Amino acid sequence: MTTTSPDPDPRAAAVAAWRSWCARLADIGETVLTDPLVTGERDLADGLRHLARQLVFATQWHLEFDDPERPALYRSNDDVTPWGGPNADNTYLRARIDPTGTYRLRADVTGCRDLIIAVSEGDMSLGRPAVHHEIGARDLHPAGGHLDLVVAPRPPATDTGEPFTPGARVGGSPVDWLPTHPDSTLLTIRVYVTDWDRDRVPDFTLERLDIDPGPAPPLTLEAVTGHLDDAAEWMAVGIPFWLRFLELAAGAAEPNVLSPPRRPEGGALTIAYGAGFWDLDDEQAWLITVDPPRAEQWSIQTHTWPWFESGDLAARQTSLNSHQVHLDPDGRARIVVSSRDPGVPNWLDTEGRATGMVVYRWIATRDDPTPASLVVPLADLADHLPDEHPAVTPDERRRRLARRRLAVQRRFRR
Repeated sequence: MTTTSPDPDPRAAAVAAWRSWCARLADIGETVLTDPLVTGERDLADGLRHLARQLVFATQWHLEFDDPERPALYRSNDDVTPWGGPNADNTYLRARIDPTGTYRLRADVTGCRDLIIAVSEGDMSLGRPAVHHEIGARDLHPAGGHLDLVVAPRPPATDTGEPFTPGARVGGSPVDWLPTHPDSTLLTIRVYVTDWDRDRVPDFTLERLDIDPGPAPPLTLEAVTGHLDDAAEWMAVGIPFWLRFLELAAGAAEPNVLSPPRRPEGGALTIAYGAGFWDLDDEQAWLITVDPPRAEQWSIQTHTWPWFESGDLAARQTSLNSHQVHLDPDGRARIVVSSRDPGVPNWLDTEGRATGMVVYRWIATRDDPTPASLVVPLADLADHLPDEHPAVTPDERRRRLARRRLAVQRRFRR
């Protein structure tokens, strides 16, 4: 689709722009749904939903939040707009920035367990994976629980006139600084919710300080069609990117085996990731055993094939983290991936999918253990677990899932 130019009949131009955009979306959908990785009715149903979800994200992001002069934070990659393998324990926020601009990010971070704030080149799926700088909760100096962070190419001037140091006073209050790079166009925030019942997601505000842009100018057809074109491009490039990403990863992997942890380009600098793909029937279980890393927190979860969405966060146990997981008396975590409930605490529910992906994250870790893998008949699972390994009854499972549903509702304000 091309942008429109001034037209003596703006109504006709608007209708033509809409038809052109819808036609491009139809082409994107056909390309995605006829991809060789998409097989069977469930893949197709998931794919239709994935297209609709990404349309919601891409359109809102580009149409409503793509203004670095009047920045606003947009929640993305949540329970209803997942893409690219998001962490079930994260709330993700993003804002468009001008790398030459000066921004101020504020929040009351009382009750927030951890967060990572980063500036980057853009989205990995669009070929802009570079993370330029990031800062975590341990590096910040909130006064009385109040975060005050300047995001800019140069540090702010201190009250004393001395060179800036982290936590220096600016305007009478301690301030931190996150430097931008000349190619930084995206500010992202990862908030970690490890205790789903208690950890708090702060309410952030973001403002630009170096200019006063005033209200946005009136919309034009050219501006709107440009934003819609960007949204369609995000889908046209991004969705196939992740299909190929999973295809490549699965092609290099042995089924039912987790890879050693690594730090891929485009991910957070402080997180080590490992992954594997299950290939199981309803009578099999994938038993994953690991000595927990010496990390501030860690997690393991499922992702759908081939859409790289999170598993159902609320209605099913598709993720576990270091706060939720059961450790046996020998200190090890034993996680069971299966279609049917095996009656153990660390069950990862495949949602009846014969194939899917498991990803683990070691966050701010001092070592990099690789989990061990074993596929066993589900009927023989108890023979591979310690005698002290607890059982989870159907009633207890229902109670646990009810708590997950309420926790997801609270976090995402459903």
